[in-house]
Amino acid sequence: MELGQLEPTFETLVESFVFLDKNKDGYVSKSEMIQAINETIGGERSSGRIGMKRFEEMDWDKNGTVTFKEFLFAFTRWVGIDDNEDEDDDDIE
Repeated sequence: MELGQLEPTFETLVESFVFLDKNKDGYVSKSEMIQAINETIGGERSSGRIGMKRFEEMDWDKNGTVTFKEFLFAFTRWVGIDDNEDEDDDDIE
């Protein structure tokens, strides 16, 4: 990722976390995640399962809440940022 793309990408990540954190306590709970998914998907029957799966992927320490750090790490895993960096490292050797 180019440096010029980093700031707008980070801003989008912060905005996304703030959208998920409905009660603004700095953490995303399971119910907040499901509520956010329902808002974006429009109440499809599978939205609860989708929300729970995504929540489980983000809740790395399994304490029932997601911090911004956990959210950030999960996002980089979903979009494969680490995978791209590994490929670049292989080209250098």
